[in-house]
Amino acid sequence: MLEKEIRGKILKIIELVLEINTREKNTIFISFHGHCNVFDIKIYNKGWGNRIEENFFKDIYFDIISEEKAIKELSEIIKELENLK
Repeated sequence: MLEKEIRGKILKIIELVLEINTREKNTIFISFHGHCNVFDIKIYNKGWGNRIEENFFKDIYFDIISEEKAIKELSEIIKELENLK
C-alpha cells in the first residue's frame, strides 16, 4: 500500500488535473496501474491531437523507487501543474 503522504500528493494531482482540464488549451492524461503500482501523467499544453508530442511526461514506479524519491517526483508534477494554473 502506498504511504499516506504519497496518496495525498496523488489526490492533489488529480484535483489539479480536474481543474486544469476544464480549460480548452490544456489536456492532461493521468493513470494509475494498481497491478504494478505505476502512476503516469502526460501534459499537452495546447491540447491533445494526433501526432502531437506531450510537453511533459513522467511515470513513477512506486515499487522500485524509494518513498523519498516518489515524494520528490510527485512534488515536481504538482509544481508543473501549478505553473499551468
